[in-house]
Amino acid sequence: MSSIQLISLLLLVAVQAVNSSSIVKNYKGKFTSYRITKFKAFFDIIDVDEDGVVTEKEFVDLTTKRAQNVLPSWRAMAWNGMFSNAFRVWWSNEYSNNKTAFTFEDMIRVHEIDIPITTEEVSQISWNMFGTFDIDCDGKLTIDEYSKFLFVHRNTAEIQPIFGAIDQNANGVLDAEEFVSAYDLYWYRQEFSTTDVIIGKRY
Repeated sequence: MSSIQLISLLLLVAVQAVNSSSIVKNYKGKFTSYRITKFKAFFDIIDVDEDGVVTEKEFVDLTTKRAQNVLPSWRAMAWNGMFSNAFRVWWSNEYSNNKTAFTFEDMIRVHEIDIPITTEEVSQISWNMFGTFDIDCDGKLTIDEYSKFLFVHRNTAEIQPIFGAIDQNANGVLDAEEFVSAYDLYWYRQEFSTTDVIIGKRY
């Protein structure tokens, strides 16, 4: 990674952390302010109309529509299955009274509950996501394949620095371990990681 790309990456991550105090409230002290800021970044990606509420349509239907723009149809339907299941498991379940629309505060409250899903099941979601975008089935993501993942997440930032941050061994492709590790760290690591740009960034 060049020095310019490294600076771009650091600025990208720094922007994500700026003003996190305006987002953080008293969420039972379970999450660091940085982790809550990451959750908010994801929420804002899904909240397409920016009304502060994520609907099932935004979470499932609109992400699937974006996937259909860049993936073969059966892969887009695989994405639909993953996000439909994720919506039921994480958002619309017995702990949230089976809501079909959520505010950011709702999202945090649900994540504070120990929802009965094993770490193995969580990791499998990441592996399935990787497989969905591994279009040539070679066990690696090229920058072109990974850019499709970023497109589905409405990324507007430069792709190369993001790709370089996830490509930990700098071999020009993302293997499954790199992708899964970065995606899992995004959701579960409380502190900063250079791979936290995995889902991209919206300016």
